[in-house]
Amino acid sequence: MLVFRVLGPLEVERDGTALAIAASKQRIVLATLLLHANRYVSMERLIDRLWYDGGPYDPRSSLHTHMARLRHTLGDGRDEPGLIETSQGGYLLRACPESLDLLRFRRLVAEATQDQGHAEGLLQEALGLWRGALLGDVPSDVLHREEVPTLAAEHMSVQERWFDLALRSGQGAQVIGELRAALSAFPLSERLCTQLMLCLYQSGRPAEALEAYEAVRGRLRQELGLEPSQEMRQVQALVLHQQPIEPAHLGITREDAAPGSEKVKGSAVMAVAADRSSAEPDPSPLVGRLPADAPTFTGRTGEAKSLISALDQLGVAAIAGPGGVGKSALAIHVTHRIASRFPDGQLYVNLHGATPDVPALTPREALGRVLYAMGAPASAIPDEVEGAANLFRSMTRGKRLFIVLDNARDAGQVRPLLPGDRGCGVLVTSRRMLSSLDGVRHLQLDVLPEGEAHTLLGRLLGTERLEAEPEASAEVVRRCGGLPLALHIVAARLAIRPDWPISAMASRLQGVERWPGSGEKADDQAIRASFMVSYQDLLTCTAGGSAARMFRLLGLFDGHDIGVRAAAALADVPAVQAERLLELLADAQLVQTYVPGRYRMHDLLRLFARERAAEERDAADAVRRLLDFYLATARHAVGALSRSQLWRAEVGPALSPHDGIALRTREEALSWTDTEGHNLVTVVRQAAGSRDDDVTVALAAALSYVLFTRGRWRQELRICETAMEAAIRSGNPLYLAIIHQNLGTALSASDRMADAVPHLEKALRAYRQVGVPRHEATLLDDLGSAMCREGRYAESIDYHRQALRIHRQLGNRLGAGITLTNLGLVHQRIERFHDASRLHNQAIAVFQAADNSRLHAAALGNLAEACRLAGWPERATGHFEQALDLDRRAGHGGSYGYAERLWGLGQALHDLGKIHDARGYWDKAADILHDLGLISASDKHDIQTSAAPETPEVIQRQL
Repeated sequence: MLVFRVLGPLEVERDGTALAIAASKQRIVLATLLLHANRYVSMERLIDRLWYDGGPYDPRSSLHTHMARLRHTLGDGRDEPGLIETSQGGYLLRACPESLDLLRFRRLVAEATQDQGHAEGLLQEALGLWRGALLGDVPSDVLHREEVPTLAAEHMSVQERWFDLALRSGQGAQVIGELRAALSAFPLSERLCTQLMLCLYQSGRPAEALEAYEAVRGRLRQELGLEPSQEMRQVQALVLHQQPIEPAHLGITREDAAPGSEKVKGSAVMAVAADRSSAEPDPSPLVGRLPADAPTFTGRTGEAKSLISALDQLGVAAIAGPGGVGKSALAIHVTHRIASRFPDGQLYVNLHGATPDVPALTPREALGRVLYAMGAPASAIPDEVEGAANLFRSMTRGKRLFIVLDNARDAGQVRPLLPGDRGCGVLVTSRRMLSSLDGVRHLQLDVLPEGEAHTLLGRLLGTERLEAEPEASAEVVRRCGGLPLALHIVAARLAIRPDWPISAMASRLQGVERWPGSGEKADDQAIRASFMVSYQDLLTCTAGGSAARMFRLLGLFDGHDIGVRAAAALADVPAVQAERLLELLADAQLVQTYVPGRYRMHDLLRLFARERAAEERDAADAVRRLLDFYLATARHAVGALSRSQLWRAEVGPALSPHDGIALRTREEALSWTDTEGHNLVTVVRQAAGSRDDDVTVALAAALSYVLFTRGRWRQELRICETAMEAAIRSGNPLYLAIIHQNLGTALSASDRMADAVPHLEKALRAYRQVGVPRHEATLLDDLGSAMCREGRYAESIDYHRQALRIHRQLGNRLGAGITLTNLGLVHQRIERFHDASRLHNQAIAVFQAADNSRLHAAALGNLAEACRLAGWPERATGHFEQALDLDRRAGHGGSYGYAERLWGLGQALHDLGKIHDARGYWDKAADILHDLGLISASDKHDIQTSAAPETPEVIQRQL
């Protein structure tokens, strides 16, 4: 009897004896048929998996040949009935749970659903069938991209059910190890984090539960800019307050709980989803990316019903309406209501289509954020819209994913973000009707009816207070025009003044002038009235006019959000005072604080703040102070990252009048870069808009290196593209050289060599024109590396030799060492390993004499790799260990270079037959690469579960 296993490496046995299938094409065909056992697989699908990047002249004939060879290898039809059936359009492989582990897995899961008494044991048996990375030894990118993730999601869903059952039975301590492993594979999964916190707390380990919360919270903020879901925050609160576990917290209803069992063994957990009754895939990594549903959301019953119906029928719906009418709140509310229908997760993207003076996200930028959140590493996302859209459609194929596209500018911005699969759902909000979108149900959202507006005000203030002044309450509702934003702001002013009569607020709203230029639109007048009341209150509060001034100035910054130190620079006040003023604005609902120490404004409030700033005329120097703050901080970051790059801090204004943040260590510099995120692009754009060419280029010179070091190459490209206009306008050849150089290196890092080389050549000519031989040598070195990446090795060696000659003439030993390293890498590529080792040893001597630990470790790693490729694994192991020890002592443990050297040591140990030791180093390298955003969670999982993982593409490109 033939037995097949796909829940790990592909295995075939005949009567207990392993059957080898060495041919890769046969393995791909067999794996595809087994994944669809007992169903016909079309020839087109099989051909796609065999030759996704271009196939033979007659692929059908070749497929028949591979199928015939596979049947011969399996002995199909020789001693038993035919295993593989043929139809005109494809093939079918017959299997049963006794002959295929995937079918046995699914049968056990189904039995667990029917037999709740033995469910835990049945699920444990099912999970025991999984042996490692799914089909890790089957070389088909399409199969791994389109089919393996669905199976991995199915596995994760069953794991989650098993974890839930262990928790219900009070055995959470027994599954902590498995939970940690699962969370390592899906590090952004809030559901897994919730279950781990629950298990740890149930086991009497609350401190570890809180550590798990903070770890996932940090990753969510760094990678997606989001706070944890409401459920995770509830868990944290329950653990902090040491509350007991209730049955509902474990997904158990009162009817399910035994009499007298209201309290469950353990201490405290959050409410988690009830045990699912099916084996449908439910990958957790994307769940919870949606903002929380507003607890005071009111009304909109008919609109919500209409949207849900449209989404069921068409999969796409759009909400149009004026600012402040509640489009985003309705979209988020509806999405929470139907979230269970989309088990592959929910994503939220603010397209910034109506943010004053802030460019809307381009379709490519929006696609990049969505694809990254879905698990695609930044380095794998195509730069062109069409390529990114194709990847998006590929990754959403067969999934049940829901996406909220908030604040869209127009249909063109939305169209590339619509999945091709009808199983996905999309809800769009915009201030205009996007009528040119085909197959979309449109809803024009109006203001709240008077009754619902009154109910919302009651929820915000308390019904008793409204009942005490019914006429004044009705007048406030009328003056707010049924706009939720206006009602929230007015309620915030009354809430912090419990002694104020509502009639006083009604009188103040009556006295507010019309919004300039707004005509007679009631919604504009209502919003402006609510804004003006809060603004006037600021002028009379204990902080005097300082809070009002801070509000006005905040509106001048185009960034997504702002930190306390930046706001202090903007207002020219101490940081302590700035934080106090920002918190005062948050209490007044004039800014939002979504992360401690970071603040942002609603689009309409930003517009109002700018109008106030224009009228008060006190903001002339504010933006320049903010730009100076960012410039000074960026220069500190450069110095913390590399002393050899300090020349970048001398570009542009000789001295910034603002001190900035004193970043002293590499970790501080990289953390600041991550926190500021997309603001850095905005800062350069705002500097360019002010036509301050010196500051614009100075910012780009510093930030380009900071972003390059962090691997944020696309942001570096956008900064350089913006600064190029300023450099051209200035007519300064040095500025042009710097920006062309930065553009070239960023494009090269993004693997766009054809685009990179012209910029590098222009930079070289410009440096020669201004007579800066040191930078000329750097450009020659960059061009040499680019030629090597292009496979033009003779040209590469020539450029590097020119660079080496200039460095030696200048006495620049460090530059010469870098060039020797690059020359060694070229010789590695052309397999001249003795020459490569000689050059790397020369570079090591230079860096050791200069006491540069970072470059010394890198050169040791390059020497080690040359030895490994030459077939000297013992030497390679020693050099890798030296390099890693140097990295650790220098504090470079979390860098890309450290990960690259960990990977190399793993390979050298594998070459020596030390498989277990190799595995540990590969796992550590994968952790770092994922933390840096250079590989996806799926890539990391594949590496850490594969017997012999392939070298990640991001490392392959650098070697």
